Amino acid sequence: MRPLTRRTPKPLVPLLNRPLLDHLLLHLRAHGFDRITLALTRRAEAIQQSFGSGERLGLELEYAYEDTPLGSGGAIAMIAGAGTPNAWDETFLVCNGDIVTDLDLSAMLEAHRARQAELSISLYEVEDPSAFGVADLDGDRIRRFVEKPPREEAPSNSINSGAWIFEPSLLADMDASRFNRVEDELFPTVCTAGRRVYGFRHAGYWADVGNPASLLRVNLDLVRGAIPSWLPVPPPAGAVLCGDDVTIAASAHVEGPAIIGDRSRIADRATVTRSVLWDDVTIGADALVRGSTLASGVVIGAGAQVIDSVVAHDSTIEAGARLMGAAIEPATEVVAEVTR
Repeated sequence: MRPLTRRTPKPLVPLLNRPLLDHLLLHLRAHGFDRITLALTRRAEAIQQSFGSGERLGLELEYAYEDTPLGSGGAIAMIAGAGTPNAWDETFLVCNGDIVTDLDLSAMLEAHRARQAELSISLYEVEDPSAFGVADLDGDRIRRFVEKPPREEAPSNSINSGAWIFEPSLLADMDASRFNRVEDELFPTVCTAGRRVYGFRHAGYWADVGNPASLLRVNLDLVRGAIPSWLPVPPPAGAVLCGDDVTIAASAHVEGPAIIGDRSRIADRATVTRSVLWDDVTIGADALVRGSTLASGVVIGAGAQVIDSVVAHDSTIEAGARLMGAAIEPATEVVAEVTR
């Protein structure tokens, strides 16, 4: 997600003018999951400062820090107390923290219980599964996963989409003492052993927010109503969402989909389209911003053009400068033309 995460941790990057993690936690709460543990690294303590105990969102939040990265398997085992007298003894849900989806977690849990599953894995169909873990299915039962197969060799188009329901019995097969990934070790082991592993198919919205391009795309999808419940009521007119204290000159042109953060300013005859502006962004007169993400504190000078680019915090694109497909680091001054 660099250069945007040079100053903002990935879970705090904005979707619809709120932190990404806000939306994910509220989605969990909507489906009855109100006790949540966040697995973090030490450098992500800003997240704990932002969310605290979870009271703001009506949740009970705990934090687990990894001094050494443990991977998905090691982190789950460590948090759930695998191999200790205090190991969890109830069904629990694990979600990736950078997936945006309207997955019906209530229905997934109901199906998990009805099937008496030991492990349930959310599945999503994609056109090209070659970049993902792909399920080999017998009905809804998962026989195995094939990791990143060539497209023509994939056993299905159903990918592991990052939400998993565990029975506590699985903790006996997990190791908190070393780096390991459930996708590489636990899932193949239990599937090969013929244990009760089921897929739960999801046909709604799903996206992996892994880089600035996907962050922009997801923001624009959402402001156009991809997940209607995530939008304010009433939804923004023309798919243009503005934060608080935004100033847009009468002669400026803002065309949706677009998202404008708090206290941002768009001057006379400027054009903004298919873009996301974070807080405190200034767009000068006659400037053009198209297909771009501008982080907090960015200043675009008069007549400058920013096209299909990412501009990180507190950078200045001087009057008349032009960006095309560029990625600008924080606190950078651009005075001429920059292309990919």
